[in-house]
Amino acid sequence: MQRITALWHDSPLKLVSALFVLSLAAMMAVASGASFTSTSANAGNIVTAGNLTHTNSKAPGAILTVAGLRPGQSDSGTVDITNTGDAPGTFTLTKSGLSNSDTGNPLGAKLDLVIEDLGDPAAPGTPVVKYSGKLGPMGAVALSTYASGEAHRYKFTVTFPDGGTPAGPNSGDNAYKGDNVTVNYNWDAISN
Repeated sequence: MQRITALWHDSPLKLVSALFVLSLAAMMAVASGASFTSTSANAGNIVTAGNLTHTNSKAPGAILTVAGLRPGQSDSGTVDITNTGDAPGTFTLTKSGLSNSDTGNPLGAKLDLVIEDLGDPAAPGTPVVKYSGKLGPMGAVALSTYASGEAHRYKFTVTFPDGGTPAGPNSGDNAYKGDNVTVNYNWDAISN
């Protein structure tokens, strides 16, 4: 300790310079390998929104095109609806544009309509009735939730119920002779 004191009195600048050089050497020794480093990156991150789309095997055409339907007869047609998007969707069927040629005796109020879900078109299963009632007053029909790629075949059956022998030429079933009804069916999907 006396040597440092003697050095300090002799040449304080030399002592400060020596201490500075020693401190600098110590810092370089620590910085030159006394610690570890590591780096990683996650570049190009992308987020894409899902897409809900579907195909309709009969679009834009009709599911039912029935001519000459008489009391007691039925006719049917099928359509395949497939979720072609990458998101699941809840499907609904509605009607629009209902038009009867005779508004006094609307044929749509007379005809019976049954809509059945036959399941996968490639391997149809047991039919599940989704709607059974009159064609005209049908409201929105809840179908099911389709996963991406899932398809369903729907069968539409229209029946002219037989009201028996009419009492006259313009009564009973005779009131509907030559009448027609047109209707549009709309398939809507909402993602879950």
